[in-house]
Amino acid sequence: MDNPGSQRYEVYPIRWMVLLSVTLLNLSNNALWISYASVAPVSADYFDKDINTDIDLLSTISFYVGIPMCIISTYVVDALGFKAGMYVGTVLTFVGGGVRALSTLPGLNQHMSQDVQFYLSLLGQALTGMGNPLAVSLPTKVSQNWFPVSERLLATGVLAMSLPLGIVCGQGISPQFVVNPEDVPIMNLVWFAPAALTMICCLLFIRSSDPPSPPSLSAELAAQQEQKTFREYLANMKAVATNPPYLILFLVVGGAVGFFNAFSTQLAKMMCSRGYSLQFSGICGSLLLGTGFVGAILTGILVDRFGRMEEVAKLFYGISGIFGILIAEFMRFGDMGVWIALFASAFGVFGFGMYPIALELSVECTYPLDESIGTAMIFMSGQIQGGVLIALAQVLQQPLDNEAFQKQVCDDLDPANTTARDHTNFLLVIAGYISALCITFIAGFHAKYKRSEANRATEDSDNNGGGGVENLGVEGDL
Repeated sequence: MDNPGSQRYEVYPIRWMVLLSVTLLNLSNNALWISYASVAPVSADYFDKDINTDIDLLSTISFYVGIPMCIISTYVVDALGFKAGMYVGTVLTFVGGGVRALSTLPGLNQHMSQDVQFYLSLLGQALTGMGNPLAVSLPTKVSQNWFPVSERLLATGVLAMSLPLGIVCGQGISPQFVVNPEDVPIMNLVWFAPAALTMICCLLFIRSSDPPSPPSLSAELAAQQEQKTFREYLANMKAVATNPPYLILFLVVGGAVGFFNAFSTQLAKMMCSRGYSLQFSGICGSLLLGTGFVGAILTGILVDRFGRMEEVAKLFYGISGIFGILIAEFMRFGDMGVWIALFASAFGVFGFGMYPIALELSVECTYPLDESIGTAMIFMSGQIQGGVLIALAQVLQQPLDNEAFQKQVCDDLDPANTTARDHTNFLLVIAGYISALCITFIAGFHAKYKRSEANRATEDSDNNGGGGVENLGVEGDL
């Protein structure tokens, strides 16, 4: 075998189809996850279920099944490879979306009770929730193994932002056409379509776990370290669990994911309790996520120009924390729609702007371990913390006072099922929680750039100009 860096590294056009397929998987999975929560009062009326328990479960079931699946997904991707992880995640999302669509399919739903439809929908949500850890663990593996260094941050950014893009679609678009209970079956068919398209792309374009040859020095070195046995997988997990810089990312980035998950599932209920419509809450959720694309582009430019990945991540995390606290504070009151929309937009720019960098930092800290492990464990942290926050939301909610109850719009559809609540205590807890995460990250995290150091060390020892090829790559024929 040639020494690392002694060959010309090739990149292949098929990498863009791989990128598209993983992007569609994250988009379709997350659109399915959040769609019921975005129209919670309408869903409660359709299924004739309680909004604070049964309808909440349609979203939170993903957390409960996702936590153990995070462990399983790391083993599947690490031991069996990217292709296996992609197929398992896609099949679970496709079948879950299909079960949801069948549960309320016009014509067929007339022969099923509301209870049967609800529990079939719950099963579909559980299946898509099982596929979610596989979907979110793939971005850094794709960018590391399929793209050259010059395109790596772009690929990670696109894939990382496909998750919020799916939530933008599910949370922002669903309330615009799901106004009455009879619109729920249409919603399930609409969000099954991207899952079906993902299945087609997966079958057409995902032919192998890796390209015929690595695109970079670090990809070649990581391939030589690839772990295949269960014992070696456990050794990898132990190495991650005893890595101090990574543990900080596990806590604070996972905390940010948990905050977002909890906030998204509770957003419609919290806003309708203060007189904001479902359509406006969907717009705010979309602003929070949609502006993240601007932030991802901005952080990519800053890191590419100045190379200070840790400093940029801390700056954006801290600023996003300030706007997150402002959102929590202003959502305690009605008639603050303009400010809430403004703060949601700013939070999206800075919060989701740092997310691709956080994933890259996790790879840097855990290199040369499999890239999917760090990403999946951060997501598991988010699932756990999100589940705890949602449980707190249930415990801390209180009845609205008479004045606030007159302004709420949660009970417009069916007062027996959609009961408005005062979420002030929960929002105050959220503000303190965000503050603690920001302090921990800014004061406690110090990056170790193991992957970059490996690249530089190999380039310095190479007399054939491998560093230039590492950055650019050469187009292959595939």
